[in-house]
Amino acid sequence: MERERLRAEVLRQRDGLTPEVRATFSQEIADAVVRWIQNEGFDAVMLYLSMRSEVETQVLLEELLHAGKYVCAPVVDTRRNRLIPRRIQESKTELTRHRYGMLEPKTTCPIFPLTQLQLIIVPGIAFDCKGYRLGYGKGFYDRFLTECPHAIPIGLAYQIQVVEDTLPQLWDVPVKHIFTEADRIDIHSLGINEGL
Repeated sequence: MERERLRAEVLRQRDGLTPEVRATFSQEIADAVVRWIQNEGFDAVMLYLSMRSEVETQVLLEELLHAGKYVCAPVVDTRRNRLIPRRIQESKTELTRHRYGMLEPKTTCPIFPLTQLQLIIVPGIAFDCKGYRLGYGKGFYDRFLTECPHAIPIGLAYQIQVVEDTLPQLWDVPVKHIFTEADRIDIHSLGINEGL
């Protein structure tokens, strides 16, 4: 019940951000993430394709493609309750709309090997400073992250989505960093914020 209350409250706040504010914050987050990826030397990245009021990832997708990275996005397999990463090389022709409402790669896009993923950018409704995330309740990403223990998971969030405690469950997999419009929260530093 408490998780549902938290989910509803943070969603209400996130939905309350104007499209202009979301676009500005999303651009700031994307720029910071791309700088960090370049500095860290990651070449193979999976990112979520945003929907509704999530941190927008279209700009991030384009910037990563422009930087010559291997970029994947998940296809939702609802029959087996899993995510399948498929590589995107041309965003304008290789994306289609899923019935859940988000974009995803077409089935003609090649499946990307899990063992080659270095970084996984996950969505979330709320994140806490221990790296735990509150998602939409389907568990797709938590299951997927356990299949890719070598890849580094990071979260993207507006600052209003960072809360004290997401009340994680035993199977929840924490992210290593959370990028907001204000800071990068480094979980390895026990929640110490690092300026961008």
